[in-house]
Amino acid sequence: MVRVDEDAARPASLSELMQKLAEKRGRPVLLINHDMDWDCVGNVRRIADGLGNAGNLTVLLNSLGGDIRCAYLMLLALRNRVGDIEILAPGYAKSAATFFCLGADSIHMGRYGELGPLDMQIVDRSSGRTVQTSALETFKTLEGLLDYSVDSLNVIVQFLRSAPMDVPHALDNARQLFAVIASPLYGQIDPRELGTMGRYMSISEEYSMRVMRRWAYSDLSHADRYEMARRLIWSYPDHGFVIDLVEAQEIGLKAERLGNKSDMICETIVAMSEKSVKFQPYAPDEAAAQISKVERENDIPVSESSAETAQAAKRRAEALRKG
Repeated sequence: MVRVDEDAARPASLSELMQKLAEKRGRPVLLINHDMDWDCVGNVRRIADGLGNAGNLTVLLNSLGGDIRCAYLMLLALRNRVGDIEILAPGYAKSAATFFCLGADSIHMGRYGELGPLDMQIVDRSSGRTVQTSALETFKTLEGLLDYSVDSLNVIVQFLRSAPMDVPHALDNARQLFAVIASPLYGQIDPRELGTMGRYMSISEEYSMRVMRRWAYSDLSHADRYEMARRLIWSYPDHGFVIDLVEAQEIGLKAERLGNKSDMICETIVAMSEKSVKFQPYAPDEAAAQISKVERENDIPVSESSAETAQAAKRRAEALRKG
């Protein structure tokens, strides 16, 4: 009779997978598979309070976003206790979750990983229904009107100049004709709404500039940080626009490809942990700690046991030196 190794055949549990990821990354893992809301803030703060001086931290992030203020408070709670934060993004890290990534020292995006624009989302209840809209929408509408105005005025001037009329007279008549066309359109713009939306967009800008200046992008000039923030906030036509690894790097984000093995572990953890915030500590022995960085850089699997013996660690170190 063939013996079956029941442990080998048994699917790994969520805690076992998180432990495996912690060992592979060589640091504790914080899983945030949750909206960036006040419940998430409370959970992250409780975990942060128990970290002490953790040194390094891996954040496995999967989120469609939420409140940028909540993301900022979570960053503050963690950065007050952690020296280096890496983010693993195997899937969605959109909106406020993208902002959270700005506060990390490195971003590792999986094969399906995507970030998103930082235009602030507003809850509109004026119609009697709860509708989420982008603060950028008002400015895109105004931008479209301005483009239309310039094009219309140019057409009118060219039309009038085709008649026997000099430039001053053509411009004066064009202005009067244009006013008849454009005034009803611009009259529908509420200056108060424009000011309110501008304030919301400024909130995104200010928070983004702060986290970049304080942490991972402090080595850049103010102008470079401002350009990155402006591009993330103002340059995209839709809040759901996909920012993949290539574009993230073009923007200037400290992003790189997540290794295949870590990516597969992360995808499985996300699939098993819908709407949850969990923490997995990491406490290797001294010998294992000395080679964990080499193993990660060479994508060499580490033992699933965090209590491996120093002798086994030395054998792996010797194998690395030879190979």
